[in-house]
Amino acid sequence: MKRVSTTGLAAIVAIFAGCVVIPDTFDANINVTIRHIQEQADQLLDYVSGKSDELPPIGAAEDGNQRSMLHRMFGPMPTAHAAELNETSPRVQQIANSMKARFNDVEAAKKTGAVGENNRGFVEMVKPDAIADAEQRNAVQRVIAAENEDRKALYQEIARINSDQNLTVGAVERVYAQKRLERAKAGELFQLPAAGADFDKFVASSTGKKLGDEAQPGAWVTIK
Repeated sequence: MKRVSTTGLAAIVAIFAGCVVIPDTFDANINVTIRHIQEQADQLLDYVSGKSDELPPIGAAEDGNQRSMLHRMFGPMPTAHAAELNETSPRVQQIANSMKARFNDVEAAKKTGAVGENNRGFVEMVKPDAIADAEQRNAVQRVIAAENEDRKALYQEIARINSDQNLTVGAVERVYAQKRLERAKAGELFQLPAAGADFDKFVASSTGKKLGDEAQPGAWVTIK
């Protein structure tokens, strides 16, 4: 009888436990996952803003390399997992509906000049003095709190359903912050990305060029 090496046995156990790790394809798989999340972010933001009436499927990204290997070894992927690739998570749908219902209030808060979008994907009270009336300021704070609660839950849920792709909540936050910055309107407050590829991409954009020297990593700016 052939002896099974300890390494081989560990790999088999890991596969059955659903913990397959393929180091040489990790970066490629993460890049594919990020592109998938970016596409879904555009779709979800279109739905929330009223640009589309129906939310397309917002599910897990497909790991082509891992799925192919598992299919060869064990046959077709379980139906329950396959559904996660093609159907919107009920939790995502619930959060998206809540954000859609609040969208006009968030937009109104931004128009006060006090509220902006930070580079972590959340709304923030940046210039509270721009709202002189204390009662109105408190109302805006409540809108911000409710919106950020939904956004946090959304980012966590998207990371959860893509956990087998090693997607972090921070990565999801970054994607949504980028997508909102791409949709920025003149007069809105935004915190620019930290130094790096995201910032460089923004500076090279038409919006970034209009800001000139005002465009600094992490700076709060008024979009022109």
